[in-house]
Amino acid sequence: MARRDQFVTVDGIEIHYSAWGDPADPTVLCVHGLSRNGRDFDPLARELQGDYHVVCPDMPGRGWSEWADDPAARYSNAAMVETLVGFCDALDLGSLRYVGTSMGGGLGMALAGGPLADRIERLVINDMPPNPEADSAPEALGRIMEYVPNPPTVETMTELEAYFRDLYEGRFSEMTDDEYRRLTVTSARRTDDGRVTTHYDPRILAGEDDDEGPDPWDVWAAIDVPILVLRGTDSDILPAEPFERMLEVQPDAETVEVDCGHAPALNTPEQIDPIRELFAG
Repeated sequence: MARRDQFVTVDGIEIHYSAWGDPADPTVLCVHGLSRNGRDFDPLARELQGDYHVVCPDMPGRGWSEWADDPAARYSNAAMVETLVGFCDALDLGSLRYVGTSMGGGLGMALAGGPLADRIERLVINDMPPNPEADSAPEALGRIMEYVPNPPTVETMTELEAYFRDLYEGRFSEMTDDEYRRLTVTSARRTDDGRVTTHYDPRILAGEDDDEGPDPWDVWAAIDVPILVLRGTDSDILPAEPFERMLEVQPDAETVEVDCGHAPALNTPEQIDPIRELFAG
């Protein structure tokens, strides 16, 4: 079946999502990184749709989902966890297989160790530690703080593609020219003056979380489902030390290391086949 664009309103915010496959099949929920969107999972969803109903939402403020009126409240991690619970409820999604890249991986840990512990049956974490503020390299966090609130506005899509290549080549795992073109087209929007910029709300870093929440490492330890962790060997978001600690805490977790930085693009058999195997187990 072809990819289908769908919309649902969750707690007052309209959420866009891509749906693949037969809704009667088991569900795979895929959640993207901080400034990305659900179309990043097109290669994975295309491969899984013969056996699964694959659902890839754009989180609030990203892609075609609505921007928040109150960024501090609605873009926090806690709010996004609530949004995903509401999203699953609105779509009547029961048992789930979950794939999360970067931010989406952090949300997956929070859900699998918290409000969706009874629904998430398999968990894939793509290049994300439990507590990135403490676990990731300072230069990685600094890079994110610099580029995310300051997206470019350029005259042409060609210029925007060059921006994305400069940002992601050498970090993402290898992508073809066609894949970079698809990433650009699915990550762009026109401004009022007809120029082109990135397809997210520049305020997404404004989310404010309560420091009194549970320790993310305790949440990671509480997860009791089969887990696969993918990691870029040169990742500065999931460096070697927290990766090794993750495996000490969850010794039964399966792992795949990809020759890249942050993050594996989930676009090759090397990356997709282990996910398929975990889900079929």
